[in-house]
Amino acid sequence: MDNVPLPGLTRSTPSFHTKKHENSCDFSNNDLHFNGYEVDFNIAWFNDMKKNLMRMITATIDDTETMVLIDNIQRLSISYHFEAEIGERLDRIYRSGIVGDCDDDLYIVSLGFRLLRQHGYRVSADVFNKFKDESGNFNSCLSKDVIGILSLYEASHLGIQGEEYMDEALAFSLKHLKASGSRLEPELAKTVKHALELPMHFRMPRLESMYYIKVSERDLGRNQDLLEFAVMDFNMVQAMHKQELKEVTRWWRDLGLADMLTFARDKIHEWFMWPVVISSESEFSVGRVDLTKVVAFIHIIDDIYDIYGTLDELQQFTDAIKRWDPMVTRGLPEYMKTCYLVLYDVASDISFKIFKNHGLNVMGHLRQAWTSLCEAFLVEATWFNCGYVPSKEEYLKNGVTSSGVHVALVHAFLLLSPHVTRETVELASHNSQLILSPASILRLWDDLSATVDEKERGYDPSYIECYIKQHKDETEENAKQHTRDLIATMWKKLNQECLDPSPFPHSITKMALNSSRMVQVMYQSEIDSVGSTLKDQMKSLLLEPMSLNS
Repeated sequence: MDNVPLPGLTRSTPSFHTKKHENSCDFSNNDLHFNGYEVDFNIAWFNDMKKNLMRMITATIDDTETMVLIDNIQRLSISYHFEAEIGERLDRIYRSGIVGDCDDDLYIVSLGFRLLRQHGYRVSADVFNKFKDESGNFNSCLSKDVIGILSLYEASHLGIQGEEYMDEALAFSLKHLKASGSRLEPELAKTVKHALELPMHFRMPRLESMYYIKVSERDLGRNQDLLEFAVMDFNMVQAMHKQELKEVTRWWRDLGLADMLTFARDKIHEWFMWPVVISSESEFSVGRVDLTKVVAFIHIIDDIYDIYGTLDELQQFTDAIKRWDPMVTRGLPEYMKTCYLVLYDVASDISFKIFKNHGLNVMGHLRQAWTSLCEAFLVEATWFNCGYVPSKEEYLKNGVTSSGVHVALVHAFLLLSPHVTRETVELASHNSQLILSPASILRLWDDLSATVDEKERGYDPSYIECYIKQHKDETEENAKQHTRDLIATMWKKLNQECLDPSPFPHSITKMALNSSRMVQVMYQSEIDSVGSTLKDQMKSLLLEPMSLNS
């Protein structure tokens, strides 16, 4: 009798365990020694140069030169030092209408459009009308202007739903960039290849800054002061992240959950990357450490529901989360009890810090976020237990919650933003489109990844499987393309949410964008073999200081 599995008491076999532990971005002990290499920081020089660059931004008279300078500053990932100056200049450019009034310079019009959209301005796509022929198509003669087409390509990814112009701009620029490779100078060919692999709008800013520093170093017309400032800033931020990485590593080791929950993922360094990518400003160092703990528990609890817990145990755990009381853990299995109590302590500590720093009691909002996540996990566990394949709509509605993005972003908005108000907390606690879009992007990319090598895993279905069941005449390739198209739609919706007027401050919309960028880079590098591995990129970002050759 003991060997007969009872309904609701069957423990999942951990065949998914291998997949969840491969391709880890975690570093070895040797990596964490940082090779004993320390960088000296001339803080006095850095502060003087910062003042000089502030003056440079405000003193530049020509609007075209100003836009080029701002673009360089942003791509070097140092714009957070000059937000007021950049905001003032872009506001002037927007109000002057110079982007629409420019002569037929595709590069400048596209650059201005992109910069203004990046900063929330609702600049119209009509600015590209001047580049179209009588039939409404982009002029074929533009194909000779590769730099202009590249600028148009980058701008086209900031389109929103209903903007056919931007869809046309993307198709036109993509076609001509792909056809241009063989006739380009080597440096420009590399730049085009980099953009085609992944457009700027989808790239993680600090990873992109490493690439752009190297590109700028080869430019004979470079601004040496700007470049040296960017390198020092990169190394200073990296040194701060190293200390944070040590702290979260120590917390995770001392916690001992990895030894207790042997079925669960053990990727603390990879989990740390989410807070780093979402917001890297120095003032939020403590917040990044706390957010790493949140991300860790999203994954641990996911593995409890996905891999190990019986359906009865999962129902008990979900009920305990709903009640949010340490006393209700008495009936839980020991592994669940430990996880619950540590999560409760982490949430209580975060709630206390928010109250201390902002005077807001957010425990109810944190509790609801964790409850919604566990309820979504339970739905998926029930589907698997019953062999039920939902419709694609039902799957995605639950999947955006089970992605964990809502929990992560609610905490990020509280821990990594200077704009924490009661109104912002209330907005973040509901599934606004600003959260739904990144959540959908993660869920859909994750499911595209799952179809690559999880055919035989025997676990809950992916969006692709739900789509094929619902559309029986469709092939798997068609289902994958539909999924990619849906991801593109979610990006357009996210772009829309980032335009003013928005109920969220820019510091918060930026976090939603950066979380989506992390997903895009993480999965596209795996599925499409784009660029170097994520672990190599993260190692460069966190552990290897930059220097200039000249």
